[in-house]
Amino acid sequence: MAAAKGGKGRAAGALGEWLVADALPFWAAHGVDRKGGGFFERIEPDGTPIEEPRRARLVARQIYCFAIGQELGWGGPAGELVRHGLDFLLGRLVLPDGTVLGAVAVDGSLRNDRYDPYDYAFVLFGLAAAAKRLGDRKELHSVATRIRERLVACWAHPYLGFEEASPRTLPLKSNPHMHLFEAFLAWDEIVGTEDPSWRAHADRIGELALTRLILPETGALPEFFDGDWRPMADAKGLQVEPGHQFEWAWLLLRWLGARRDERIFSAALRLAAIGERFGVSIERNVAFGAIDEHFHLRDGEAKLWPQTERLKAWHGLAGHRMNTDTSRALAAEREAEAEEGLMRYLDRRPAGIWHEIMAEDGSFLPGPVRASSLYHIACAAATLAEKPA
Repeated sequence: MAAAKGGKGRAAGALGEWLVADALPFWAAHGVDRKGGGFFERIEPDGTPIEEPRRARLVARQIYCFAIGQELGWGGPAGELVRHGLDFLLGRLVLPDGTVLGAVAVDGSLRNDRYDPYDYAFVLFGLAAAAKRLGDRKELHSVATRIRERLVACWAHPYLGFEEASPRTLPLKSNPHMHLFEAFLAWDEIVGTEDPSWRAHADRIGELALTRLILPETGALPEFFDGDWRPMADAKGLQVEPGHQFEWAWLLLRWLGARRDERIFSAALRLAAIGERFGVSIERNVAFGAIDEHFHLRDGEAKLWPQTERLKAWHGLAGHRMNTDTSRALAAEREAEAEEGLMRYLDRRPAGIWHEIMAEDGSFLPGPVRASSLYHIACAAATLAEKPA
């Protein structure tokens, strides 16, 4: 089924309705640690939280989920929960100089102070969501700017992008750059010309993708690179994840914005086509884990998150002004198929939780529910609620 298109302020279609009616109430009731602070990382299907260290990336993701929930029509305590997350994030996981700590225990003891660009990306993204929800743009922008400047000062790559450590460790990874791209674009949407640095950094990541990350011979975008941004293989070849082909496609379309740059549009279209043709099981109608540079199967398990990225990519292409009428119609069909595949994961009890992994035989694997997956679902629902580009 295709998602009903809506505007900001209401849920769009079955996915948005499920998020607002079931998921956000469940996670507000069971996923918030009101005693120790922050949010629980995993929850058993009966609602019992699993006590684990609090990661900066997860706290930031949950801030986004509750913030975007209100925009989609959720009537729950969004502002309170966003502030709850900010108190923990800024009080325990972000230092005054802009350093982001990876994780702390509930008692406040440090569990991980290793730099990871992935953590920086999501903290910046969560702060952008909070700034939109709370209207506290000036203070949160100041914090975000310190984090960005710390990232650039300590870990900027000589060409474009960022290192994984200082001194350098390899491989360099495309995934954290994808989420930095997302965060820079989010802040640019908020502050615009008031701080053009956000757009400039987004442009650099976009150019990195177009000039180094995307393989010119195929149009695919692998996961791992050497210090000069040349693809790095392992014993199974290059790792190419279909979910990330879709996610990069969606982000490139957002970066494209109002401009008419055929390079960007063509790259996004090719990435989505690769993900669909080589990374989706026809029998199961789901995007699976990984292929290689020759598009041969590496991992047939299908996690929840690639389904949301497949949906976002085809939704973006279905309404994009640079697409032909025929291609838009095909993208709309793919969008409907992607939503149908995703909704199967959400058919789990109690209402508001989901299946994390589908095995190759089509069955869902048992296990706890990861709070981090809510970000993917909420972002997909928000994408469906947006007007076409």
